[in-house]
Amino acid sequence: MMSRRPSPLPDSLPESFSVAQAQDAGVSPRRLRARDLASPFRGVRSRPPAESAAAVDDDASPAANENARLRLTIQRAARAYAARAVPGILYTHVTAAVIWDLPLPLRLLRRGAEAIDVAVLGERRAPKGVGVRGHQLRAELTRTGVRRGLRVAAPASVWVQLAPLLSVGELVELGDAVVHIPRRRGMHRGTPADALAARDALVEAMEAGRRVGAARLRAALGLIRVGAASPPETRIRLACVRRQLPEPLLDVDVFGVDGRPIGFTELAFPDHGVLVEYEGDHHRRSPKQWQRDIEKHADCVAAGWEVVRLTAADLHRDAAPAAAKIAAALARGDLRRSSVPWGRVAAADAAGGDG
Repeated sequence: MMSRRPSPLPDSLPESFSVAQAQDAGVSPRRLRARDLASPFRGVRSRPPAESAAAVDDDASPAANENARLRLTIQRAARAYAARAVPGILYTHVTAAVIWDLPLPLRLLRRGAEAIDVAVLGERRAPKGVGVRGHQLRAELTRTGVRRGLRVAAPASVWVQLAPLLSVGELVELGDAVVHIPRRRGMHRGTPADALAARDALVEAMEAGRRVGAARLRAALGLIRVGAASPPETRIRLACVRRQLPEPLLDVDVFGVDGRPIGFTELAFPDHGVLVEYEGDHHRRSPKQWQRDIEKHADCVAAGWEVVRLTAADLHRDAAPAAAKIAAALARGDLRRSSVPWGRVAAADAAGGDG
């Protein structure tokens, strides 16, 4: 005998909802016990996620797919817990970083998928329960914001909260993402207001009080720059610093010798006529992007630039292969300097700047 299919739920109910919400919408207790509904937290039910297939891209790397799946898991758990309508809670640490779309290593995303970070401010008792990592935080040390309808620790606060769990290099990657000013379109730059936070906010968060991992935060702060749009770009820059190469300019508009705009590139060494492009998965998987890259690189070469194209393979061993390729190109640039003119550039932030 075939089992009856559960009756449809009211359209007014979101993906995750409280039992009280469902009962107010006329859903019976029996329907709330049906097997098609998960119970991620006490008093909460969740429908099967409609976008589950979107978490897997057959053409992406296993690490990229795992990253996407873990982020979806954490976001769904945060939305589900919010359905309990517990007053005064906020999301912090790994959970907040995911809600802000900040980069994290896979080991922290795996930790975040096991239990979400939920906090209260002041003297109230920290939340607890299965799937919850509770925190009791001092209000004067924690700035808050709202993202996707959820109350979260502000990006600068998240940066200091994760100091005990991240290396200096990973804190630089996270800080670069916080202060990054995204492009609005093509060669149209955004403004400082488009960043999640300014460097001053990182300083304020670090100096607000005693912090675990303060030495790592101070070391990372001195290396954070405006202009890095992804962790690979940060890793390449830090590899150049470790090798004692000149520090590159970031997020660079490139122009030909005649002043014609060509496009923008991730890193540039204008004194040596060298541009650096990191070819991420999206460059490989998008035929349109790939064609644009080919045309841009040809225009750069015609304008006298040498373009160093890097991939994920060049990031192994702390990006030492990337730094070696860049060092060789800089040496060639020194030899070409007196005989080959090249165009000019305009960067988001001068190398060594505070951001």
